[in-house]
Amino acid sequence: MNRRITAGLAVLALATAGGAGIAAASGGSAGGSGLDDGKNLAPQAKITQQQAEQAAQSAASGSLNETDLEHSNGRLVYNVDVGSKDVQVDASTGHVIAVNADD
Repeated sequence: MNRRITAGLAVLALATAGGAGIAAASGGSAGGSGLDDGKNLAPQAKITQQQAEQAAQSAASGSLNETDLEHSNGRLVYNVDVGSKDVQVDASTGHVIAVNADD
């Protein structure tokens, strides 16, 4: 019984990881927002756009809008618009750096 549950969870994890890879490879994300600015910087990021958007949604509520990748204060960051907030996520660590009112 435990082997069936473990095997089922492993299949689910692989399916989920594969789906995330497809979304990232296509330039989209689960929330439907694409990387608007900074596509050329994506190879330098240690986390994916989807991971950055998930981190941003844990810091602010609302729908995903625009996501940009840029240098800010000497580090590479994702700027994710979530609802009425602009959330900065460190592209190396995935940590939320700042949450500001969206301009």
